[in-house]
Amino acid sequence: MRTPPLRLEFAPGARRPFGASDAMLAASAILLCAVLLRLSLIWSDHGHQQRALDALEARAAPAPRQRAPVDPADIARGKVARQVAQHLVTPWADLLDTLESARIESVALLSVEPSVSKRTVRLMAEARDAQVMLTYLGTLQRDPRLSSVMLVSHEVQLKSPGTPVRFQIQAGWGALP
Repeated sequence: MRTPPLRLEFAPGARRPFGASDAMLAASAILLCAVLLRLSLIWSDHGHQQRALDALEARAAPAPRQRAPVDPADIARGKVARQVAQHLVTPWADLLDTLESARIESVALLSVEPSVSKRTVRLMAEARDAQVMLTYLGTLQRDPRLSSVMLVSHEVQLKSPGTPVRFQIQAGWGALP
């Protein structure tokens, strides 16, 4: 048995026959060029449409309004108006009713200083002795309309007859806005 001779082509100028794989490669290259051309056309069209949309939005958007310069007198009037409104909505009757209901016979209320912005009230009072002062403080602390009731200072008045105790109480009142 004789083996057929082996044919090697080492010659660079030798031609190969055109096969099916070469046809597939050529068809793929042509198809790739067509897809790239179509993609380029789509991106170009998208750019044109985006510019047209931006132009329409620019025409449809209202022109930005320029604010008139603010007059300092208007700011001051607004601040005063807010303070007046805050004083008007303050539950003064409720605060005074609270202080009236905590009245003790031997305690003299000397001053009431409310702070509307802080929602606190500072009381200056005078009691016959320290025990009466503490009773009055306890009465205010038990009232649900007041919060954080505390004794700020006290002083025994040695030069006054009966040596009364002068004291200050601070308390929060009302709900925060």
